[in-house]
Amino acid sequence: MRIMTVEVTELAEEHESSLRALLVAEGMGLHAGTLLDHRHRPYERLYVALAGSVVVGFVEGTFTDREIFGSGEFPPPRARIVQLVVAVHSRRTGIGSALVGRFAIDAEAARLDSLVLYPEPDHADVRRAFFHHCGMRPVLGTPLLGARLDIIRTALVSRS
Repeated sequence: MRIMTVEVTELAEEHESSLRALLVAEGMGLHAGTLLDHRHRPYERLYVALAGSVVVGFVEGTFTDREIFGSGEFPPPRARIVQLVVAVHSRRTGIGSALVGRFAIDAEAARLDSLVLYPEPDHADVRRAFFHHCGMRPVLGTPLLGARLDIIRTALVSRS
């Protein structure tokens, strides 16, 4: 795995055209239109990974997830990642880990203890393996993956 140096920062207006290009290239043009054109942002946490001025990754989520699920693991409030996208030419370079790491650090700063997500069904094995390396495990009785934020931080530090 080659490591790519990126800056992870909150989405700002100057990143929007590059984010649109990434989302369109990854087959998410409809999401780009909703997110950027219509400003429909139901999730308040939006971060981009920048290689220079080019967006090579994106994570979207919330620090106010209160969804109740059968298992008693990771009770609300907790953080939840909704979308994680890395440019196809930049995968396996540490960008996904950097995005998850920044999201987890900010969630801890917001006094949350855990992070959950619903893994996308496309390329499920690859996605689950990535999140497993981030310290996340299946949440019993649900389709979720989750972990305490300190576990995620430790897993990501050991990967770097």
